[in-house]
Amino acid sequence: MPDTKFSWRGLREHLRKYFWIYLVAIGLSLVGTSLLWTTTRPRVPNEQNVIVFMADAYSNSIPLEDVARDMLERTKEFDDTLMEVEFQSLQYSDQDYSGPMLLMTRLAVGEGDAFLASQVVMDSLVQSDALVRLDESVAGGWLAEYPLEPYYATVVDEETGESETYLAGLRLDEVDVLASIGAFNNEGAFLCVAGNGGNVETTMKALEYMMEDLMALSTEESDAGTENTEPAA
Repeated sequence: MPDTKFSWRGLREHLRKYFWIYLVAIGLSLVGTSLLWTTTRPRVPNEQNVIVFMADAYSNSIPLEDVARDMLERTKEFDDTLMEVEFQSLQYSDQDYSGPMLLMTRLAVGEGDAFLASQVVMDSLVQSDALVRLDESVAGGWLAEYPLEPYYATVVDEETGESETYLAGLRLDEVDVLASIGAFNNEGAFLCVAGNGGNVETTMKALEYMMEDLMALSTEESDAGTENTEPAA
């Protein structure tokens, strides 16, 4: 008869042999659960919401809830059909393959209008040709008053071999308030606009208010720091 007694040695040997199978199963379960929630939850139509994905190994949307509410109220003056603005965390790491699968799932169902994206996420979005070309908008003054350096990406058509360089996003390195409030690591990250969101103009207007609110938060933090360091009279 086979030995069916439990032993730690046997468990360790089992996990050593079948570890990757369990890992793949867990990853597929997470992606499947996310997709099920995405497709079955009550949803505002994509053209009536603005979702900003915060895509990195770690992010926290809670500190930006007030910013999202202000974005909604002010952007409604531009688009009175707008019903929802929200920031959503999207965990993405080059050490975990479930992140890319989740990102592609979101893009496939048309979710996500803009991204606060780490470098690895930005590379994936560019490779997937998922972004709005921002050349004309930035040339026309969009977000020109903020310290956001342009980021250019080059893509090559596999069939023709022709290359295209375009303005894919804006660098967030100087928007330190994102990190100081515990929302997102801005160092080496980018702001970009998704091409399949369905309401690009409304999204870009909402992002104007987002940047205005973030700069106001940054000023408040700076003023508070100055007050705390001033010597007593």
